[in-house]
Amino acid sequence: MTAALVDHLRTLYAPTIQVAWPSLMTALALSVAGGCVGVFVVLRREALLVLALPQVVTLGAAIGLRLALPTLPTAGAGVLVSLGLIAWSRRRESHLLVLPALYVAGVSVSILLVAGAGAHLIEVQNLFTGIDVAVTDRESVVVSTLLLGIGGACAALWRRWLLLAQAPAVAELAGVHPRRWNALFLLFLAALVLLATHAIGGVMIVAMLFLPAATALPWCRRIPRAIAASVAIAIVTLFTGFVLSVECDWPLSHSVGGAGVGLFLLSHALSQLVG
Repeated sequence: MTAALVDHLRTLYAPTIQVAWPSLMTALALSVAGGCVGVFVVLRREALLVLALPQVVTLGAAIGLRLALPTLPTAGAGVLVSLGLIAWSRRRESHLLVLPALYVAGVSVSILLVAGAGAHLIEVQNLFTGIDVAVTDRESVVVSTLLLGIGGACAALWRRWLLLAQAPAVAELAGVHPRRWNALFLLFLAALVLLATHAIGGVMIVAMLFLPAATALPWCRRIPRAIAASVAIAIVTLFTGFVLSVECDWPLSHSVGGAGVGLFLLSHALSQLVG
């Protein structure tokens, strides 16, 4: 039985890892960064923003494809414009209306822009869903390094993010300048989403920025433990999704998302029973 298992791993998993290791390394870096940043996404109630930003990245990339321009700069410009719109709407307490509108615009308009170009349409669809072997070696190293840097920076500043999320009035009285720090957090989040969407698609980003943290927080009373647990859960989610993807011949991003939903529902059910 052991020999059969080893042979199965050698014949099925080894070729997959050999071909898809850049995507897997990028996904692993996203797991770590998403686990760190996701804790504050949940505490700050930014789930709608996490849903909308990957679609905005896709819309910006579609504009670049339509105009025959590099897609990363146009996607970045779209994200910056969206963040400005979101900041403006929050001052008027209408951001809960703007975020769904941005999501719908990204989902629909990005497809309409490239509807007549088959090759570009496939590229846009890959940004939505991800593609397992689309990341080059060099891109994987660069994106993974940047993602880990963003995750580490957010984790190091956890006290500031917690204060802003739980007691913004106290933060303002203490001279913390909430607007500047909130803007910095949004820039970290936007950079993470922009880089990861271009590398591995939007589905895995949404899963990693919400589900691991939402799974861990009911069991952790201190933020450092919540961050560590969220990162661990994200890595387990990625590993489980990878196994499901290989064994069942499923897309990697969707397998990871499905595994994350399963762990979240299990955690939620257990926390209700214990509580």
